Amino acid sequence: MGVWAKLRGFVKSRPRIGFIRPMALKLDWGRENVVAIKGHFAGSLRIKGSNNHIELPASAVFKGHILIRGHNCRVTIGEQCHLVSDIVIKGSNQSISIGEGTTFAGVYLLCLEQCHIKIGRWCMFSRKIEVRTSDAHSLIDRKTGLRLNAAGSVTIGDHVWVGVGAILNKGTAIADDSMVGAMSFVNKPFAESGVVIAGTPAKIVKSGITWNRERKRKFSAADMDAWRQPPTGS
Repeated sequence: MGVWAKLRGFVKSRPRIGFIRPMALKLDWGRENVVAIKGHFAGSLRIKGSNNHIELPASAVFKGHILIRGHNCRVTIGEQCHLVSDIVIKGSNQSISIGEGTTFAGVYLLCLEQCHIKIGRWCMFSRKIEVRTSDAHSLIDRKTGLRLNAAGSVTIGDHVWVGVGAILNKGTAIADDSMVGAMSFVNKPFAESGVVIAGTPAKIVKSGITWNRERKRKFSAADMDAWRQPPTGS
């Protein structure tokens, strides 16, 4: 290979570098990626693929880092979200969506193996939380040679509170209006809404609950169901 061919290859392997916002660096190795970031973004966006779509509306805040290594992936963040998060997608045709009004104090999202992460409206995630669609490595049955820990999408309903240090692993599904206790390990679906899920592995420890960001002795029915209001603009 000649010198000029090597130089062209080197140039093509370098990302296009720009700033989305004064404190938001974008590195784009692909083409036809759509970056629709209108809200406050502080951190970095790295895209190593093509035809990806990242959306942050004007009313939302994101602080952290987003890495997409694949094609045809989507990261969609809803209105009025306030997120401190690192988001990683490795692989193609995957999506992460976060609904209106959701907040993260410190959350790591890892999307692998053609799976998806969907988090609903008005959720509240504390810090040191991981949400993963895969263990990232294989656990193998020595007798059969088969992998035991298959990947799986993660689905979180509306108005779910997740306590500090929880891990929501592959295959997790949590119904609306529920709470996940601190340091819990969740790795299966829970179809019942209005429950507290806690433990390692997690199980339902209390039913018939709701929760609220405020702290007071008693809440009215209107207080308890305020999160059920229609999405903004509907």
